[in-house]
Amino acid sequence: MTRELARDADGRLLIDVRGPRFGAAITSVVLATALVVQGGLGTALVAWQAVVFAVASIAGLAWSPYGNLFRFLKRRLDLGPPPATEPEAPPRFAQACGLAVAAVALALFAAGATTAGWIAVGVVFALSALLATSGICIGCELYLAGQRLLGGRGRKREHAGTSGA
Repeated sequence: MTRELARDADGRLLIDVRGPRFGAAITSVVLATALVVQGGLGTALVAWQAVVFAVASIAGLAWSPYGNLFRFLKRRLDLGPPPATEPEAPPRFAQACGLAVAAVALALFAAGATTAGWIAVGVVFALSALLATSGICIGCELYLAGQRLLGGRGRKREHAGTSGA
């Protein structure tokens, strides 16, 4: 699967800037549905989304279920080459942030603190909706801020693509 994806001169994976927005749109729908239905089905949807976040953050965006769907539709609908590419690392970090908050939400549900759990889900929903509608990825910005604070020690700095995602 990764052989289909481009790499920069340093060997880092590059992704189509439209992919994270597409994934965020699906995430927004899944989490909005969870927030509306709540209960067992809502919790199952949050658990599903946590699995999607885990695959993307641990295995990489090349294995992301939503990323694979985007690439399939891109080929099927002949969407053409990406308008821009960006390094995988910032969006992958954003997926890890989503995983962390979704895991907290699931732990809160298990502990009986359902209101706090749904607030955590609402935060992830809001950030996903922001990315889907505007291209602004707060997780990516946190990653880039961390890289600036660390001065890129131990690795070359990642640069955001032109999408702001």
